[in-house]
Amino acid sequence: MSAPLSPDDIPVPLRIARQAALTPDATAVSASEGELTYRRLDRRARAVAGELRAAGAGPEDTVLVGMGRGADWAVAVLGVWYAGAAPMLVDPAAPEERLRALLAATGTRHAVVTGHAAAAALHRRSGEELFWAGTRGDAESAVPEPAAVAPGSLAYVLFTSGSTGMPKPVAVGHAGLARQTAVLAERYGLTAADRVLQFAAPAFDVALEEALPTWCTGGTAVFVDDNVVSPAELEPFLTERAVTLVNLPTPYWTQWAKDVERRPRPLPPTLRHVVIGSDAGRTADLIRWYAAGGPPVTSAYGLTESTITATCHEARAEALADTADEVIPLGVPLPGVRAYVLDEALARTADGEAGELYLAGSCLARGYHDRPALTAERFVADPFDAGPGERMYRTGDRVRRAPDGTLRFLGRTDDQVKIRGHRVELKEVETAVAAHPDVVDVVARAVRHRGEPQVVAYVAAVPERLLDGGELRRHLAARVPAHLVPARLCVLPRLPRTPGGKLDVRALPDPFPPEAVVVAQPLPEPV
Repeated sequence: MSAPLSPDDIPVPLRIARQAALTPDATAVSASEGELTYRRLDRRARAVAGELRAAGAGPEDTVLVGMGRGADWAVAVLGVWYAGAAPMLVDPAAPEERLRALLAATGTRHAVVTGHAAAAALHRRSGEELFWAGTRGDAESAVPEPAAVAPGSLAYVLFTSGSTGMPKPVAVGHAGLARQTAVLAERYGLTAADRVLQFAAPAFDVALEEALPTWCTGGTAVFVDDNVVSPAELEPFLTERAVTLVNLPTPYWTQWAKDVERRPRPLPPTLRHVVIGSDAGRTADLIRWYAAGGPPVTSAYGLTESTITATCHEARAEALADTADEVIPLGVPLPGVRAYVLDEALARTADGEAGELYLAGSCLARGYHDRPALTAERFVADPFDAGPGERMYRTGDRVRRAPDGTLRFLGRTDDQVKIRGHRVELKEVETAVAAHPDVVDVVARAVRHRGEPQVVAYVAAVPERLLDGGELRRHLAARVPAHLVPARLCVLPRLPRTPGGKLDVRALPDPFPPEAVVVAQPLPEPV
């Protein structure tokens, strides 16, 4: 007979079902289309589960969830879990070709949609006749019990970009998701009184990180309709909805920190904590944020393959007094996560020495769905843990570990380039450019031009400020060595990023037209 699960290891859907039984009249979802109590969320999810089970969906089956943020998304995700199956989270605006490729990659035969019209549209776009369940039903009678989800079973599949251009389906198990949800709920001090912003794109795993710890502790997930509004436009929404915690892409928070420095104003009064992630932040922006009276900030680092967040850095104001404009540390591993800094021979590096970051422990995904060769390439045997089957994941990120255990980000393993004999770290270039007060976002890339490696910086200015490329170049030349001054400065209205905040490299313009400084046309609005 197996030992009972600890509270932290109980699968997330079962914890949410228990919370619905404990606080049925509390508000679980606040969205533009209305609010859902825990009772209503639970009943609608059970109705979805009943339809999916009747259509044959069950453990290890993937179910397409491709809808916008809001109550229907919440019902769909929980309903798939109540059926014992795994949501496959997909951008509802994905092109038809990509949608068909994702369905083929997973063999998905089921979907959750809002109703008949959405099902017909999905059929036209996918070319597939999928069994579907609708989110607008309500299991008033013959309520099916949520499936007894096994900790080792498939929790969800989410696609990440692949170096070959083909998306990689990451398969996350319920055990890792349960532990991560419990750890973050404790780390952020979540209670039933919290109202947590749901800001991330619904096909991005941070959307789960925003909602699940909230629902497991009885709080309210507050869904914003539009996540491309400016921080100044978001503030009234946060105040009106009494939001207590937000989880934002780092570039978005950077824009907020610079904006409140330029235009001082009170921040939303109920906001008690800010989490940032998806990109490296800078300590100069933390100083701006705290000078404006901002609440505490946690910088989170992780990958889809590490079940979202793997390390955190608590960026406290008192520790920044003598800090230069440097990259915010990755911090320390969450409980249950092992972080190794290894050299090319997979030997541990000494404190202070650079190496590649490998992650291990309860955070790891099961691998890439139905991709054993790709899984074996990135999820390798852990030589430092004697446990059977223990693995570690190669992140591709270069770090160094400080004597106190703090991990500091240096860049990607492929982000070093030699310029006139100098070894240049692209993160160092980005830090130098970002020190300019009018720069809100920057990324440096190494490209070859006329047979020689060159550094190009793509820059976005704070809104309503005209960034002068020549002045920016003079600013850099006065502060950093010549080899850190980019060969090209491309000034864009904003950097092209995915809905999750990652840089969309393929959307960057050609950096070497005749002009020294390029002002690009506006980019399409992100989803």
